[in-house]
Amino acid sequence: MRIAIIGGGASGMVTAYLLDKEGHQVTVFERQPILGGHIRTLNKNVKPNQADCDQVLESGVLEFPTAFYSFMALMKELDVELEPVNVGSAMFLKDGSHFLSGVAIDKNFSGFHALIEHLRLDTIYARSAGVWLKVRFANVQDFYNQPLSTYLKRPCSRNTWLKLLVMYSYSIPFELIDDFPAELAIPMLLDYISVNWVRVKGGVYTYIEKILARFKGDILLNAEIARISRSLDVVKVVRTTGEMREFDKVVFATSPDQVMALLADPTEAETKRFSAWKANHITSIVHRDSSMYAPHDIKTPSEFDFFQTKTSWGYNGYLNQLCGISSSPQHHFLSFQLEELIAGDSEALLQADRIIHTQEHHTPLYTTESFRYRNEVVATNGENNTYHAGAYLGDGLHGGAIDSAYRVAQLISLNKPQLSPQLARA
Repeated sequence: MRIAIIGGGASGMVTAYLLDKEGHQVTVFERQPILGGHIRTLNKNVKPNQADCDQVLESGVLEFPTAFYSFMALMKELDVELEPVNVGSAMFLKDGSHFLSGVAIDKNFSGFHALIEHLRLDTIYARSAGVWLKVRFANVQDFYNQPLSTYLKRPCSRNTWLKLLVMYSYSIPFELIDDFPAELAIPMLLDYISVNWVRVKGGVYTYIEKILARFKGDILLNAEIARISRSLDVVKVVRTTGEMREFDKVVFATSPDQVMALLADPTEAETKRFSAWKANHITSIVHRDSSMYAPHDIKTPSEFDFFQTKTSWGYNGYLNQLCGISSSPQHHFLSFQLEELIAGDSEALLQADRIIHTQEHHTPLYTTESFRYRNEVVATNGENNTYHAGAYLGDGLHGGAIDSAYRVAQLISLNKPQLSPQLARA
């Protein structure tokens, strides 16, 4: 069959790879000049745009829990090398107080000072026990159509820490986390906090390179889509250039807010399922500025740390650890919503080459309302010769993107026309 894949990110490229293996004629339409979606590996699929840097650094997807079973199986199939990484997080408040991760404590302090810091950390863990017990034995249905604020009501260090973990995982501004769907956040917090994590040796984009080396279909970059229309027998993809191509099936591997913008003929059911989705436009910054740690006497940061600014919260990922460049004497970071901490004097910082790269991202804005029909989208995959893949149809993370790709590829292959015995022997 002729299959159109709309989007060349993780879910789109893995779907394309799996369908290509099955013998389908696959065409990937990507509106950006590069592949990868939220995979942004400096000196792989993107180049630093603010200062020179020859390190392979991530400005998008970072690391993966070993509980991403489909992802782990795919990496094995593609012969991608994975390396273990310790994951810990610290919390730095604007009043000067902090709660350090075990990793940061052990790397920066010893003796009585280390003991005090461990006790402070244990306090958060102890305060979290009640929440864990409450949600661990709850039914999944209890979380349906419920915002995260239902379970994290009280303003306290424990609830702030848990909300920050959600902010880090989905890059949703902290002030919007209260309306984040509990159905997505609670299982993520339960399943991934206490598991082993790995990184892709050589950068996350390495596995896309492995796919490209095997892929035999067509990939169209800078392919802006004007509209997609469907009938019983054909899917028509029309580009803004006026070019039109016909396919048997179409797979939307885009952010869900793009579905309604691209469909020329959405059904009433599709309108219901996708109209509430909005875009979440964010900026991440790769930089070398470690000055935010100085007031706390931290010389070796955690893998990702949370900082409270005057207006909100942001995170700072320690790329030396997360990208396997710990031997470098220079600190490298990936930050979100910390511009006021790393760019108090942007001109001076640019001259000092502290800001390496700024990256714009278009991600789904998860809200209780937009997530309401997620399960219905999954259950109706294939209607109108239309399929959907993406992290939002799973855990919202990279594992969900890969799971959705396998699901779509399996559904399409089950509907693959079978050759007659005579043709099969020909």
